[in-house]
Amino acid sequence: MLKIRNGRDFVGGVTMICVGLLFIWFGRELEVGNSFQMGPGYFPTMLSLLLMAIGALIIVQSLMVDAEESEPEAWNWKAYFLVIVAPIGFGVLLAGLGLAPTMFLLIVGVATASRYANWRHSILLGLFLAVCSVLLFTKLLSLPVSAFGPWIPFIGDLF
Repeated sequence: MLKIRNGRDFVGGVTMICVGLLFIWFGRELEVGNSFQMGPGYFPTMLSLLLMAIGALIIVQSLMVDAEESEPEAWNWKAYFLVIVAPIGFGVLLAGLGLAPTMFLLIVGVATASRYANWRHSILLGLFLAVCSVLLFTKLLSLPVSAFGPWIPFIGDLF
């Protein structure tokens, strides 16, 4: 008889498999093709299969490895709320602030919900990812997004 030794990992693995199956079901009408002549359904199908394989590995691991015996942690509602609101904030702030300030503010803001991140690391991560995003999206990929928006006129005019 198999015993589930780590319930959180087991549920996470099952969830990953269900999401993979769901995406394969939604893309069932797309032509997959093969690795030399890829159809529009090839990439989503391969990602779904990879997600399902990782989920299966997590399930197997949850059956083999004991979880630490401790009290269940309280849910971090602030983290759930900020992770859900962050993409909405990105969409609202991007046109006015531009890419760099929006990335910085959202990364630092969402990091406040973490029990493990401190403010110094959050600021450094926000600065690093803002600079990398500007370089990647505006300079290398030439996407029509400005580094600084009209709400920051003194810097927006320089870039």
